[in-house]
Amino acid sequence: MGFEVIPIMTMQGNAFLLRGDHVGLVDTLTPWRYRKLVARLGDFRVSVGDIEFVLITHHHFDHCGNLAKIKSLSGATVIAGEADAPVIEGAADAPPPSKLSRLGKAMAVLPEPVINRYQRYEPATVDRKLTGGETVEEFGLEVIAVPGHTAGGVAYYDREGRRAFIGDMVSNYYAKPGMPALMASESLEEIFASQEVLSMLDLDIAYPGHGVVLQPDASKIIDDFARAKKAEYGR
Repeated sequence: MGFEVIPIMTMQGNAFLLRGDHVGLVDTLTPWRYRKLVARLGDFRVSVGDIEFVLITHHHFDHCGNLAKIKSLSGATVIAGEADAPVIEGAADAPPPSKLSRLGKAMAVLPEPVINRYQRYEPATVDRKLTGGETVEEFGLEVIAVPGHTAGGVAYYDREGRRAFIGDMVSNYYAKPGMPALMASESLEEIFASQEVLSMLDLDIAYPGHGVVLQPDASKIIDDFARAKKAEYGR
């Protein structure tokens, strides 16, 4: 099932417009990037009201910041990981990040209410809750569970097109692959396991939540990066 992918890239994160038989959006940027999102959609003669499906990779505010507004204006079906749904729906606060990353260590000294305020956004109902193994039939996207950055993180895999939306499991700022800036997991092994899953998908293109698109031979890029990181951490 073919569809066009149009990146909407900002310094704070990325979203991706999907155009085929249906109109979809992968992630929604930070709340203060709403006008940029609307303008970029308009460049392709798409309005917020045209969006039929919003596919969320994970619950962080830079991916869900405009979700409620988009759902309100469009009635879009929201699709996300089951374990992340309570945060997206406002039923639970985002758990504090682990100390595996430098940013996580820095945030650990802040009071939890301060961390929660920073991560909070307007909640929205998740219509389809995923655990991995499902298919988003409207786009032919296979759902791949990639826990670690958040408990319910998912990637969306277009097997036919050899491409996937990978959230924050691997960033690519300035075309330099990197680890997630924050991690929910206390286990590097869980992070590496999710990266290994991505490396085995035979991807030519990977669309990250931050930075530029990984291509060509994205699976090899991810595999080489993960192997180097494992060696660095003595794994």
